[in-house]
Amino acid sequence: MRSVAVLLQLLVTDATRDHFDELDARVGQAMSKAGGPPPGLMSHVVYPEGDGFAVAEVWRTESEGLSYVDDVLRLLLAELHLT
Repeated sequence: MRSVAVLLQLLVTDATRDHFDELDARVGQAMSKAGGPPPGLMSHVVYPEGDGFAVAEVWRTESEGLSYVDDVLRLLLAELHLT
């Protein structure tokens, strides 16, 4: 059976544009070190949401997306003291 792509969305609260810019730079650095985008990432969008921003990504599989969120993105958010 063929799997269906999934949308993962994270809401980052109490975040400024400067926070976003720093997170974006760190994500870019992580991708450069890894040799490119993570396996399974199909689409990535960030937009303002409330007092912060939302990160919405489409992944080929849920496990690929959750793995990236847990292993990379959450660590970068924690480094910036963002939730």
